[in-house]
Amino acid sequence: MDTLDELGEFMSSPVLRIDSEASIQDAAILMERSHVGSLIIEEYGDDIGIITERELSQKVLAKKGNPEEMTVSDVMSQIHSMDRYMLMEEANQYMHKNKIRHLAVTEEEKIVGVISVKDLVGYYSRDFRMQE
Repeated sequence: MDTLDELGEFMSSPVLRIDSEASIQDAAILMERSHVGSLIIEEYGDDIGIITERELSQKVLAKKGNPEEMTVSDVMSQIHSMDRYMLMEEANQYMHKNKIRHLAVTEEEKIVGVISVKDLVGYYSRDFRMQE
């Protein structure tokens, strides 16, 4: 593991986006079909939030919300982001400190990818696989 590995090398890209007025049901379907755990929410071309599996379970299912009637903007969370040239270790520390599982990756202030806890696990476990 190179301590100078940059986020841009390990991010998931392209970023999947969904309109702020889309239903929770539509978001869940898109996430399942695309095999992703988050979507960036956009409104008039601007990124305004993120919806993750956590929002689906805690803010919709646990509260018995109707996924066909609720919109993604009803349950979205704030976007946390870091520049694509920041280091993986910095992303790991930031995500841990802020208790988030998805981190938007930016280039010139535009979201170009996402790093998830799953990506971090893969990143940190690759040395273990190489040693076996």
